[in-house]
Amino acid sequence: MASIHQLAFDLGPEAARKHVTTKEEGRIVDMIDEFLSNERESIYYMYSGFAMTMLPHKKLEDGKLWKRENGRLTLLVEPGAILHNGEAIPYGVPYGSRARLIMFYLQTEAIRTRSRVVHLGGNMTAWMRNMNISTGGKNFDQVRDQARRLSACRLTVGWQAESGHSGFRRENIVGAMIIPPPTAADDRQGTFWEETAQLTEGFYQALLEHPVPCDGAAIQVLQSKSQAIDVYVWLCYRLHRINKETVVPWEALYQQFGHSYTNLRQFKWRFKVTLDEALAVYRDAKVDLVRDGLALRPSKPAVQYRTTQQVLLPTDIKGGKARKAGTAQGSLLPP
Repeated sequence: MASIHQLAFDLGPEAARKHVTTKEEGRIVDMIDEFLSNERESIYYMYSGFAMTMLPHKKLEDGKLWKRENGRLTLLVEPGAILHNGEAIPYGVPYGSRARLIMFYLQTEAIRTRSRVVHLGGNMTAWMRNMNISTGGKNFDQVRDQARRLSACRLTVGWQAESGHSGFRRENIVGAMIIPPPTAADDRQGTFWEETAQLTEGFYQALLEHPVPCDGAAIQVLQSKSQAIDVYVWLCYRLHRINKETVVPWEALYQQFGHSYTNLRQFKWRFKVTLDEALAVYRDAKVDLVRDGLALRPSKPAVQYRTTQQVLLPTDIKGGKARKAGTAQGSLLPP
């Protein structure tokens, strides 16, 4: 029998509901229904380095670093501080779904406007409302806090080549911010703050050279599911770049996505649920869970776009020199 995903996409959600046998299948059909009902055509962008390593899902202890490894690539995120009225205000590492949504916003706006300067304020308020996220109350505090965390943190991307050479590049995401004085309008009743964030030149150039296009409707459906967002972005990056079936071992999947789980067995069960969520918004994804891991097969892109460029991985480096791949000067990826 065809999977519930295939039935929902091919026959429609209503017809698929007749074949639902579990609560989980019903939830997936509801997600597909929401995805297909969104008639807006929008493309969001994420820097491809974040398709391989990502932020934590839960809040870390104050001052704690975040480190993730994926093969020969290592991501280190350091908490930082923001100067406001002469006072250094410390912020921890960004985390969770809200941080990922803000990253989508910053990077999508930078590509759309071809500018490192991104206006938060009213523009971001409208974007959040388009995502069906309230801009008042608890969401106000969460989004503002994650925006400041992203502005304060510093990224270090380290790499190791087969030749034995290694290196790293360090870069902030946001290099400058303008914070106006508080006003009576800043009353947490839905009026957002007016801030201007400027992406650093290195991060901006890396983004322009290595964007991962994602379906805006997909991100809207997954907006509160940080793990599913990570898996979806990874599939958007991987599936249309491979030319033959590739099996990603369970150990590699656990290393990349399993940092919230105490053991591989626990992760395997949860990863199936997360994968089902990601596949609910990626119709043409050709993947199968197999005994040894996840089998990926060449698939159509999640969205149609003009051009993207392959990320230069450490495995592309021979004898300490990189093969030509159009890497921008100052890119976060290996030279």
